[in-house]
Order: sequence, then structure tokens, then C-alpha cells
Amino acid sequence: MKIALAQINTTVGDLAGNEAKIQAGAARARSEGVDVVLFPELTITGYPPRDLVLKKDFIAGNLAVLQRLAAASGPTAMLVGYVGENKNPPGRDVTNEAALLQNGKIVATRVKSLLPTYDVFDEDRYFEPAQSNAPVSIANQKCGVTICEDIWNDEDFWPQRRYRANPVGELLAAGASHIFQHLRLALARWQGKAARRYDRQPGAQIRPPGGRVQSRRGQ
Repeated sequence: MKIALAQINTTVGDLAGNEAKIQAGAARARSEGVDVVLFPELTITGYPPRDLVLKKDFIAGNLAVLQRLAAASGPTAMLVGYVGENKNPPGRDVTNEAALLQNGKIVATRVKSLLPTYDVFDEDRYFEPAQSNAPVSIANQKCGVTICEDIWNDEDFWPQRRYRANPVGELLAAGASHIFQHLRLALARWQGKAARRYDRQPGAQIRPPGGRVQSRRGQ
């Protein structure tokens, strides 16, 4: 599988500007003949949108951008972050999501499971978490799609975990052969058993400028 990492510099609240950057990144990926291009977490809105997600017109505008991006998509798949609507009330009105776009359609969407609410992060205040996750098909491969915090809860990496769920472990157990990760932060490295466990698992991570972008190749 040929993967492109579109490390674009989004601006919080600038839906039009972010859309233009996504379109430019997608066009470059198509010209390179890749199978899938990854964009950072909450690409359309910028991160963190905070109280903007309380404005219905802002949510509608971000969903309109998603529809335009989907309509413009071709054989090269795109993984784009956006603010979705909670389809399973009760709970918070919106979700932190990633959409798989291809051939003029929204092929699949996945919701962030683990919402950080510590230090500078207050995602649990705004977003409803996913209840489950499952692999999606990209280039005839079974792929797991995770969003930032979802990958940072391995029992062998953290001596004391913040969450009960381990989305990456669940995706691998469901047969995912690749793990794609939308980021807003990146840890320097995984260590010990966690690194060894996932060492042979192909995957890619993408975040905005200012930090690391990683890809990992199965051996």
C-alpha cells in the first residue's frame, strides 16, 4: 500500500482555508499515485475548535466542507478529520471523527474513543466518545483508523492507564492489518513490550506541523 502523509497547517475556525489546503494536499497525493492520503486530527475545523463546536452553523459548515471533499474525491482514498454529529443520543451533541472519502462518497466514518481531559485538553467537555470501532477496507486491506489519544493507552506502555479501553488492541483483535492514526501530539517513542508488540504491524501517523510524522513498515 502506498500512503501519503499530508502534514498541512490548519487554522482553527478557518473552514474555507482548511478546505483549500486539504484539496491541494489531495491533488498532490493523486499526482503521486498513492492509495490513501492521511490528514491530521480535526482537519476541517482545525484543532482545538473548543466553543466553536457549540455553534450549529459552524458544525453545518464543517459538514458541508466534508461533503464537498467527498464529492471531489477519486480513486485515491482520503482520511480527513472533522466534527460529526452524535447519532446515538443522549450525550453530547458532537463527535471527533475521521472520514474515509473515495470515488465521490463518504465510504466510512470512525469516532474518537478516548477523549483527553487533563493538562490543556478538555475534549470530554465537548465530544461524545465512540462506543466501538471496527476496521475499514482501504486498497483491499483491513485497516484500523484511530484518532490521537486512542493509540496512547497500551497496558505495557503506561504503568497506570487513564482508560479501560485499548482501541488499537481491539482493532488488531478484529483483524486490522494496518493502523492509521490522526494526531495532534506525538510521543517521542514507544518503549519495551509495547514497541516490540507493534513492531511488525504496518501503520502511519500524521499530525500538524511542529512535531513528528511517522510511518512504520511491517517486516
